[in-house]
Amino acid sequence: MVVRSKGPLIAAIGISLLHGIDIAAAADRSKVLNIYAWAEYFPPALVAKFQAETGIHVNYAVFDSPETAETILSVGRSNYDLVTMNAAPELAREIPKGFWLKLDQSRIPNARNADPQIMQLLKAVDPANQYAVPWMWGTTGLIYNVDKIKAIMSNAPLDSLDMVLKKDIAAKFAVCGISMLDSWGDVLPMVSRYLHQPRLSADKADLDAVMAKLQEIQPYLRRINTAGYYQQIAEGDLCLAIGYSGDAMVARRMVGESQGKVRIDYSFAREMVPFYIDNMVIPADSPNPGAALAFINFVMRPEASASVTRFIGFATANSAALPFLEPTVRNNTIIYPVPAVRSRLELQRVYTAEETRAFTRAWLMFKSGL
Repeated sequence: MVVRSKGPLIAAIGISLLHGIDIAAAADRSKVLNIYAWAEYFPPALVAKFQAETGIHVNYAVFDSPETAETILSVGRSNYDLVTMNAAPELAREIPKGFWLKLDQSRIPNARNADPQIMQLLKAVDPANQYAVPWMWGTTGLIYNVDKIKAIMSNAPLDSLDMVLKKDIAAKFAVCGISMLDSWGDVLPMVSRYLHQPRLSADKADLDAVMAKLQEIQPYLRRINTAGYYQQIAEGDLCLAIGYSGDAMVARRMVGESQGKVRIDYSFAREMVPFYIDNMVIPADSPNPGAALAFINFVMRPEASASVTRFIGFATANSAALPFLEPTVRNNTIIYPVPAVRSRLELQRVYTAEETRAFTRAWLMFKSGL
């Protein structure tokens, strides 16, 4: 669900980071794995180890939204072998359309390490758990610069979407920079719930109300983007964002690596706690599904999955990896929310084609006015 900086990935392991995968055609395809995923979703050292063990070269193409990935994959002949995709609503509508290859479970024994509760939740979109292996999960909430927010508003409602969606409050924080994910699937349901609607609806009156609320605070937004906003928070160029829990951890890591002094925190909005599960899936027309299966089995080793959570700050969906995590990670409530928050986690529902068109059109019109 996140886009992170691209530089370290190339420098550390020398894999090919591409917008397309044409380079693979010139290589021995049996020794090439083309991955299409969020940037840095697989740590450089982990990919390097896979390459060393298998002799399979990894090309890594980055997408900035699941909608973009779905559009590209829907055309066919993408040349990708492994994709990370959100469970709902994407996999829910893609599996029936034949997007993905049924997994050969005999070749991925380590997939048995997946969290049983996550696997049960996945049955809502993958009834027999035949197509997807859960990778990471997380939430959407509020990421903020502790000191800048406190300096501007000492009694800021840190656990509420008022921080961004209440005009008078957003106006205060506009001076230090507010960002919002470029993902209607994340943002529109939150705005809908904020307005006390039972669920996001394409009904004209309901959708108009949601968009009116967004347009009201639009003048106070500096960015609508899923790529790189966490880095701007880490560098102090933004002070507040509707963003992903894992990105809050990435921003903290960036501050530590640069020996900066920005203090970053994350809160779960009391109005709604969106929850997502990112999964590893293989396109039905993958040229090298064998390499993809080998990679899935490799990264589902407990210590491998643990290294990813340690590196990017997302909760691993590999239950066998938890003992390999330090207590400071296992007990971090941003990564692993407390039971009271977990009880409020909500997966996106599956939208009809008509609803999807309505929401996409409304979102594009909203963004064009920024």
